Amino acid sequence: MKTDVSTNAAPTNFPDRRRHARYRYSIPITVYVADRAPIHGMSLEMSESGMSVMIGDELPVGTGVELEPIAGGKVSAHVRRHTGKIYGFEFFNLDPARVQWIVETCKMRPLYSSKTLDI
Repeated sequence: MKTDVSTNAAPTNFPDRRRHARYRYSIPITVYVADRAPIHGMSLEMSESGMSVMIGDELPVGTGVELEPIAGGKVSAHVRRHTGKIYGFEFFNLDPARVQWIVETCKMRPLYSSKTLDI
C-alpha cells in the first residue's frame, strides 16, 4: 500500500505575526527578578519589542523583570513565553533613546531565523 505523505506534511510558510523583525544578538544578559538572586543567561536575538534569552532558571509567564545590559543599562520587560530554557521577554516603558539604540544595534546584525537554529 502506497501512502502519499505530502498531504500530512505541516505547512512551512506560516505568516510571521511579530511586530518587528528579529536580529541575532548574542551577549551575556543578567535577569533581575524582585526578591531573587540575579539570573545569568545568554541572549539569542533581539527586536524593538523584546528579546529571547536562554537561562537556567524557571520564570512564570507574566513575570516582571529587568534585563541588563541593554542600551547601557537596565530595561523593564516581562516574560511573554518560554520553551524549555529559552525565554521570550517583551520590553515595556522604553524611553526614546533606548528604542533608538535598539533600532541602530539591530541594523548592524543579521536577521534571526528560529527555523534554522542558526545562532
